[in-house]
Amino acid sequence: MIKKFVTVAAVAIFTLAAAPAHAGLVYIGTYPGNDNASGNNNGANNDIHDEILAYNGDTTVEYLAKINICEDDVQQMLICANPQVPENGAVSASSFDLINNGTSGSVEFDLTGTGYGLEYVALKGATSFALYYWDMDPSVGVFLWDLAGVLVNNGGQTPDLSHISFYGGDYTPPNEVPLPAAAWLMIVGLGGLGFAGRRKAA
Repeated sequence: MIKKFVTVAAVAIFTLAAAPAHAGLVYIGTYPGNDNASGNNNGANNDIHDEILAYNGDTTVEYLAKINICEDDVQQMLICANPQVPENGAVSASSFDLINNGTSGSVEFDLTGTGYGLEYVALKGATSFALYYWDMDPSVGVFLWDLAGVLVNNGGQTPDLSHISFYGGDYTPPNEVPLPAAAWLMIVGLGGLGFAGRRKAA
């Protein structure tokens, strides 16, 4: 009986520990033009709200922030002292830390205390942008991004990142219930059942 109890307890602990895996950034699609958060453009620039609405019917998305990648371009007379130009939206762009390697990189974000959570990410390069859904903790996290396979320039090559935009909505973190406490309560309960079964058999 004790052996059976140990086996049941081990299975219970494994089940609790094996929480459903999350994908992080979930690719929605690639769209022509520039992601536009200011309203329906119906032209070269897409309205990001239209794409999100078509994806899951969400109508409450807000523009959180953007990080523009600024490059020296003599032809356009664009001279940048800082390769990253943050743009605040509903939250400060400093909530997002971008590491940019051109066609790939990472983002670490912390929206704790802002009242907002991350839901969507748009990666712009060349003449289109890739839209992603963030399916993990909306308040704090880190993710890798890669434009290869989702964006191409006129020459058929992967373009460098032009900007990355963040979208989301109101978010209040839930009250946390410690998982270890739940696991111990389950073990104690199973132990009690095992003890009761052993007394009944005797």
